[in-house]
Amino acid sequence: MTGGADDPETPDSMAILQDVALDLFSSRGFHAVTIKDIAAATGLNTSLIYYYFGSKEDLFLQTVQVAVDRAFSQFEVLTEGHTAPDQIIHDWIETHIAQRVLIRKLVEIGLDYAKAGNRVARIDTAMRQFYDRERAVLSNTIRAGIAQGLFNPVDPEQITEFISTFLDGAMVRSSLVEEFDAARAIRGLQSFVLSHLRR
Repeated sequence: MTGGADDPETPDSMAILQDVALDLFSSRGFHAVTIKDIAAATGLNTSLIYYYFGSKEDLFLQTVQVAVDRAFSQFEVLTEGHTAPDQIIHDWIETHIAQRVLIRKLVEIGLDYAKAGNRVARIDTAMRQFYDRERAVLSNTIRAGIAQGLFNPVDPEQITEFISTFLDGAMVRSSLVEEFDAARAIRGLQSFVLSHLRR
């Protein structure tokens, strides 16, 4: 089966399916959303969704993976040609401004999933991957900046945790408080962190 209007294997249908699934999972919660809900919202046949994904868990896993990859793709675009550690830190934080709607949805999905009692090892791993990749980017970059004599001798893991926690907090607050200016808060973090790191 190839290229049909309701064939989720076509790039457009797959993108629509994953975008709608991400919206539904973030707004209503993983356990409240059914494949029927996703089918109704996309106009795709439920049997096709089951055929290509097998289960709601598999669709959720792929949706999370695609969202994480999108965020990191934006970061790679920003950092193209950049090697200076301070620019890489700047660009990682800037990614949270450019992709704040997407990343906020990931945080909302994570919060909802964490509240549920029935945890699944594969989903736990998928939810952690964003933070694992973030930790690698930030801590390795901070270490490089210290080694090059550009950054103060700080604890890379502590600064990484501070940045990551602040960014999550900004995403949660932007979900709770409509008038909260997440971009302004994140730029404040960017300025604070870089002034703390630079010699």
